[in-house]
Amino acid sequence: MSLLSKIKAVHIAGIALVSLSAGTVFAQKTCKNLYPCGECAVFDNNGNDLAGFTKNYKNQANINGGKVVDLSSGEWGYLLIRTANVPSVSTKWETKGDLNHAASIRSTLVMNKAKEGLVATWWARECNLDNGALIQLKVKDDKNVAMEMARHEKLMSGLATRKFTLVEYLDTFNMRDYDYFLKNHIVAKCGAINQADYKGVVEFFNGFLGKFSYVDDPVVAKMSFITFYEGASHTRYMGYFNIVNSKLSGTLEAIDIQYEKDRELLARRTFKNLNGSTIYVYGDDSFGLDKTFIKYAKNNDVKLRRRATNTSSKFNQDR
Repeated sequence: MSLLSKIKAVHIAGIALVSLSAGTVFAQKTCKNLYPCGECAVFDNNGNDLAGFTKNYKNQANINGGKVVDLSSGEWGYLLIRTANVPSVSTKWETKGDLNHAASIRSTLVMNKAKEGLVATWWARECNLDNGALIQLKVKDDKNVAMEMARHEKLMSGLATRKFTLVEYLDTFNMRDYDYFLKNHIVAKCGAINQADYKGVVEFFNGFLGKFSYVDDPVVAKMSFITFYEGASHTRYMGYFNIVNSKLSGTLEAIDIQYEKDRELLARRTFKNLNGSTIYVYGDDSFGLDKTFIKYAKNNDVKLRRRATNTSSKFNQDR
């Protein structure tokens, strides 16, 4: 390379570095405030806070969570969550401590049901970013919360030993949170699981987990899974799972397919959320979706395989 070419290369690299730095600074400037108001998240946000959540949904957490814990003999964990928009707090010296309602931060409010009872916690992410640093601020008074409170790290570390954790959400959720905190987990909209079906759901997914020699396996890491189960209530459930951080990360929903276009929409939405190079359809009845899934897989160069619940082979044995 000539001297002139080297000078040009250095010059271009310098411009790129300045542009990258400017982009980083710009991204930081768009985040006006890093943190939510801790007191607001816990008890001072017009009921859209942890105190209001624990008061209004305590019974639901006890009932649903109690079923999951009892039916799994304590091997499963349970969380009931909701999201609250909490005003952020200014950190600028001239306005330090002022609340900014226009720049609110989504905060996750949590109840954990265990044999010992209910425990509450909360967390948020810096700058309201899905991948922002997880935070939980100390508050002066948490007596308004209707149950024991815990640091989210401590609460979640206890759940990390469970075979599965069922996370039921009221409004929205950030899957990154549970991919980070939990071991194997299933996220479902609150109310999607019929009360008569919790027993069957626990048994079905225990059976599904039993089809793995172990989940922390490079072979399994390349796979994704679609599961089908019909409960005692005759509600039909479909779940889809990826392997994230060497764990099963999945969502579960009740489905009611009426028209062909519904099948196609469901197929597109489901496969869009899967990242494995091989996708397994697991269950004894796919509720008329086989042809749609096969067609989608063929048109999109997706490797699709079928597994019934009585199959004795493990996913780890497939290559």
